[in-house]
Amino acid sequence: MRPSLTFGFPHAEQLEFFDAHEAFDLQVEAAEATPDRPASELLKPGDRWNALVTAVGTFVSGIELERVSVHELARYDDTGVNWRVAEGLGATIAAHGADVPVALDCPVHRIDHGGRRLRLETAKGVVTADRAIVAVPTSILAAEEFFGPALPEKTAAAQALPLGFDDKLFLALDGASEFPRESRLFGRTDRVGTGAYHLRPFGRPLIECYFGGSLARELEHHGERAFFDFAVSELVGLLGTSFARRVAFGATHCWGTDPFARGAYSYALPGKADCRAALAQPVDNRLFFAGEACSLRDFSTAHGAYLTGVRATEEVLAARSRRS
Repeated sequence: MRPSLTFGFPHAEQLEFFDAHEAFDLQVEAAEATPDRPASELLKPGDRWNALVTAVGTFVSGIELERVSVHELARYDDTGVNWRVAEGLGATIAAHGADVPVALDCPVHRIDHGGRRLRLETAKGVVTADRAIVAVPTSILAAEEFFGPALPEKTAAAQALPLGFDDKLFLALDGASEFPRESRLFGRTDRVGTGAYHLRPFGRPLIECYFGGSLARELEHHGERAFFDFAVSELVGLLGTSFARRVAFGATHCWGTDPFARGAYSYALPGKADCRAALAQPVDNRLFFAGEACSLRDFSTAHGAYLTGVRATEEVLAARSRRS
């Protein structure tokens, strides 16, 4: 499916870029039947659009194509339907689980599964249980001290599915009405380290700025102001120096430095795409695993995470039924 055209560079060049991206996608689709390798090896050597294709890859995987398994990309099931929520995805999740008892501000630091019952060591004391669904990022599962006794197979699978970097910045926009609703543009077309800019989402006077891969990691290292300065520099390059006076910092969140995330989406290293199935496997019919990293084809999506949660719940119910 050809995406909606952006602006910021000539229409004819936009068509060239989308043709180049479609050609790359076709190469990826065919590559699942061949030995796994870095996705970057499927780029056409010397092609003018390789940098922008790779930039889009960082928006999807949180890392440059050199680090991503081509089998991983071939298995990704993009429905082409991505619903945006005006109130925010967090509000959607809260509404969906409104009747579910939840303990907030109670992180689990360690799960001891060496005894008859599980012991979950939390910030508010120990919780015991017969079974548990573990739905935390691979960056946390990759730490060997999370489980006791250690689960080396789970640790290895999580380490093969590291988290990339993807961050958003929201800018307030003065005089927004001159721009069409839902306008989109790339900061640069000739380099991987560039942002994607969504003007007037839902018709609101905002710019949603999106950064991925090494660029997002570097900006996180320098702090929130670095995101703002970088976005303004690219927007000024596209829209003129006076545009800087029309934007103001709104909000951002650095997922890489968030202690409960430590990154954005998971991606499979070359040769490690099958680790998603390994990560999703239950342990002793007591520990069950969910989250986007456990999805075989819908990883890095909210619906992928949700469906793995449904699957893990069904596994728990089946295990209880067999024991009763």
